Amino acid sequence: MKNSMEKLVSDLHNIGVNKGDILLVHSGFRSINAENPLQVVKALQTAVGSEGTLIMPSFPGGSEFTMVQGGIVFDVRCYPSACGLITETFRKLPDVKRSLSPGHCMAAWGRQAAEILAGHEKCRVSAGRGSPFEKVINAGGKILLIGTDHTHNTTLHYVENVHGAPTVCSIEFYPSVIDENGNRILVPTFPHMPGMPRDYGKVEDILLQAGIQKNCKFGDADARLIDAYKMNELIGGIIRQDRTFLIKIFDPENAIQSVLP
Repeated sequence: MKNSMEKLVSDLHNIGVNKGDILLVHSGFRSINAENPLQVVKALQTAVGSEGTLIMPSFPGGSEFTMVQGGIVFDVRCYPSACGLITETFRKLPDVKRSLSPGHCMAAWGRQAAEILAGHEKCRVSAGRGSPFEKVINAGGKILLIGTDHTHNTTLHYVENVHGAPTVCSIEFYPSVIDENGNRILVPTFPHMPGMPRDYGKVEDILLQAGIQKNCKFGDADARLIDAYKMNELIGGIIRQDRTFLIKIFDPENAIQSVLP
């Protein structure tokens, strides 16, 4: 039997999602056992309410470095999200907007959606200073992982980038974005370094022990709710002591060769 809308909303409130929350969601649809992806989106919107804000990744998919090196032209009006069925359903809704970032485009709905997305195209590092990830953190937002784990927690890219991890290329690229009015703009970008797998799963126990993360169920799926500000403070502090803390394998020679013309 599929989970009802009432059950999904109740699960969100039990996890700790409240009216007025700023909620960044990473998701996998299949394990939820919902009627369809739209039901999940509506449950999330209902949980945060009209005073809240719902944000989801809406990336085109693949390596950011490969995309910008290849000269991607990212059309926010029609380029599909490669971040799962829920995110693709979300980005198609008429009252959802997308940020103008070719590598880490974000979609948002709600009271602070425009503010959180604004200026993403001006961020030289797409998950860096001034990005929606930083705005969610500074606004006291929450991160919800549904049917997935920290391997898909893109805010950890931000935490690495601003606390000194050697994660960003020194070469600037100039991909293009076509905005919702059909205007084409250049978005100067320093992409994330290729050839550098992460070990983001190691933050799980750290956040749980610190009381920053709560694990529950959303429908039939495992769910994790994280305080974004506290995560940034705690994991950022660890990275300042060990710059490669979340980097699984770092081969400097391979990384350097990957970015040479």
